[in-house]
Amino acid sequence: MRLIIAALLLLPSLISRADNFPTTCQPVTVQGETVMLKTKQPVLILIHNLSESDLWITHPVSEPDASAGWSSRLTAGNWSALSLDKKKFELSCIESRPGHEQQIPCEGTIAVCAWTGVKIPEKNAGTFWAAENMPLASLSANLGGRGFKLPDQSQ
Repeated sequence: MRLIIAALLLLPSLISRADNFPTTCQPVTVQGETVMLKTKQPVLILIHNLSESDLWITHPVSEPDASAGWSSRLTAGNWSALSLDKKKFELSCIESRPGHEQQIPCEGTIAVCAWTGVKIPEKNAGTFWAAENMPLASLSANLGGRGFKLPDQSQ
């Protein structure tokens, strides 16, 4: 009985989180400590900070010297976009509070979706942060200004 009540209490927040995605952005499962992104072709990944804390979204690597540029700050409620052309790419979440940073589970902390129908400019091939740490409307405008062709969201 308690499980049913808990599920009913959580359902509205899960639905509202999914509703925040652009129309053609397909949710990616965020489960456990990290998010494993898998793709067969280049895709634009959106990441939304659902928590009340600032986060660092990082790409764990075995050789830290080779990871320059993979950490991206994402403040509470904001969005970032990752242009991805790797078949597998893992992201982890670091909670950032004054004087203290710690890895936390990404599950329940961020929402992730793959934005289908986006045309990535050929000159921007690769895996990189396409836009970082801004409200969704600003993120869309920023991406458009950088040559990304975004699907019509008026539906």
